[in-house]
Amino acid sequence: MVYRPPAKTSDFGTKGLARVALNNPDSSKATKAKVTFYNEQDGTVIKQHIVDIKDCTDEVKEYICSGEFVVNMSKDGDKIFSIYPYNGMFEGKVVGFSAKKDQPPSPYTYVGKDQKGKQYSYLFFVVNIGIASPSEFKGMQVPCFLRYNFEEYDLEVNGVVRKATRYSTTMKSKHTVFLDEYMGVTKSWDAGPIPYSDNILPKLEQRALRAEASFKFIVKKGFLTDFYQETTFAPNKPDEAFEGADFDGENLTDEPTEDTFE
Repeated sequence: MVYRPPAKTSDFGTKGLARVALNNPDSSKATKAKVTFYNEQDGTVIKQHIVDIKDCTDEVKEYICSGEFVVNMSKDGDKIFSIYPYNGMFEGKVVGFSAKKDQPPSPYTYVGKDQKGKQYSYLFFVVNIGIASPSEFKGMQVPCFLRYNFEEYDLEVNGVVRKATRYSTTMKSKHTVFLDEYMGVTKSWDAGPIPYSDNILPKLEQRALRAEASFKFIVKKGFLTDFYQETTFAPNKPDEAFEGADFDGENLTDEPTEDTFE
């Protein structure tokens, strides 16, 4: 049997897999919610809280419903900060990047140890994906964890060498593959090369919000694991002939102007 860790408890609160049950089948009329954190392996209850919905955040009041979710609660268990699906297939779009209050988004550092006890670290960032459908989950936000696998390189633009951004690892890295899939579905590369800086996340957030691209994704055990797009097919007309491709070599800067090479 596969091991499943219990919910994490910290000074900031409790976050983990939980069953949410409302005291009214009509969620718009519910006044209380019972939140039961449990061990998925054997169903053992870890802790249980009864919450007054009026004390929850405004966002939670809008979308709370009964079901199995990843639930983020206050330390005292008297307030739900957020809930989002534990499993499922959804459609949505970027609503923002995680950041400290009143600060622009910037990479976080994870520090860990391998099986031999050797310490390692890497940079990552978190994108909040708002669910649009299915409708019963609309408004919930799923965090997407991405490696900050970016570096600078020299790119010639209109005869001038500029500092641009590229991936810092090859496509042999599953983390870079996942990052590239995110960049694709959010159309983050569509405006052209990204000028390099020590922190490109504000530009990435601006591009994703500006594009407003909708995409589908899969959540497994509380983590966004896959992006996917439906394949489209348009057959060629019999009289169409391929004579080559024209490439616009001039349009290598981003728009608006504040997001361009300087």
